[in-house]
Amino acid sequence: MCRRTALFLLALATSSFAQGIGSLERRLNAAGARIDELLATSVSRSIPLIAASAGVTYAFDPLTGTFAREPAIVGQLYLERADPIGRRKFNLNVSYQYVSLASLEGQEASDLQDPLPIRIDSPVVPAVRIQRLDASANLHEFALSATYGLTDDIDANVTLPIIYRNIATTLNADAAAIIDGVPVRVVAPPIVNEDQGASVGDMAVRARWRFLERDTLHAAAGLVLRLPTGDEFVGTDAVEVNPRLYASTRSFQPARWARLQGHLNLGMDFDTDDFGDSEGRWGLGLDWGVTEGLTAAIAVLGRHAVERLAPEGFFDFPRCGPSLAACATDPAGSRLPPSPLFGITGDRPDYYDFSLGGRVNLWRDTVIGFVNVLVPLNDPGVRSKAIPLVGVEATF
Repeated sequence: MCRRTALFLLALATSSFAQGIGSLERRLNAAGARIDELLATSVSRSIPLIAASAGVTYAFDPLTGTFAREPAIVGQLYLERADPIGRRKFNLNVSYQYVSLASLEGQEASDLQDPLPIRIDSPVVPAVRIQRLDASANLHEFALSATYGLTDDIDANVTLPIIYRNIATTLNADAAAIIDGVPVRVVAPPIVNEDQGASVGDMAVRARWRFLERDTLHAAAGLVLRLPTGDEFVGTDAVEVNPRLYASTRSFQPARWARLQGHLNLGMDFDTDDFGDSEGRWGLGLDWGVTEGLTAAIAVLGRHAVERLAPEGFFDFPRCGPSLAACATDPAGSRLPPSPLFGITGDRPDYYDFSLGGRVNLWRDTVIGFVNVLVPLNDPGVRSKAIPLVGVEATF
């Protein structure tokens, strides 16, 4: 947004009535840069990381001296189970997700409006109005994930996404000016900016260690390293160190047609460049083994930012109104209190999502298919629309 705003202000600056606009340009550019940063970081974090847990796991059977497949298929796609894949077992996973920008602090991203003029203490250009910003971001993510069982209790995973992006913004703005003592309205043509192309996203390196194995509860410690291999809008541009705790209940069968297992994930995403960009995470889910080869899953996921998205009052601008004409003809009487650009406050967000999906055995306990949809339950900060996921995996 800052680049588009700067273009409009540059057009005013090259005209004969540009006095007093420099300070506004700096402030708008600062606000626009922050909105760009929020969009880039939030959109990249809106792409959920698919779980490293394989659809099937193996445990050592002392009676036969071999590794036997556990009876239940894992249903969760974004929650990890506490049990690793099994010693010397290898899982290869290919998935596709589609992420589309939906809203910014509850407002439709494709129709951000700010009809109230921004006051400028200048006798030549008394007000500028950033009328409307249409922002769209559509991301297609193809991810390749590989998990290997190092021991009975430890496995490791590497996930590398390839993301095709289609990003576009359209800015509409106008201004009031006084030329030869006569107020006039200056209208800028729509300023359009587009960006599309494919690039690598942030790589994730994960490890899991099962430290507790009881009849009723299994627990594991995990560590996720998110490496900034992605570029703008598909990466966070910072190393993240993310400790995790995974817990899974035993499988229990209250009815012949239902084998159930609960999962709990807790963690913290530490941004090594700026702790304020760190987030706490949790997830609570339930697997329902419909048959031995089909498991459905539901989960609720939460993310909690450590700090505000922007300092309080950062997006506030001096105002005048109710119209550009009033700002030009009655500068003193049209003064209004400051208010945030596009209504953006930069409050600290809490994100909640509902996950629904599952896995199905496609071929001989080796090839597993999966499908999922992640639905936002609230709309703070930057939010995407419902995120569909499909994929296939193989375990050897």
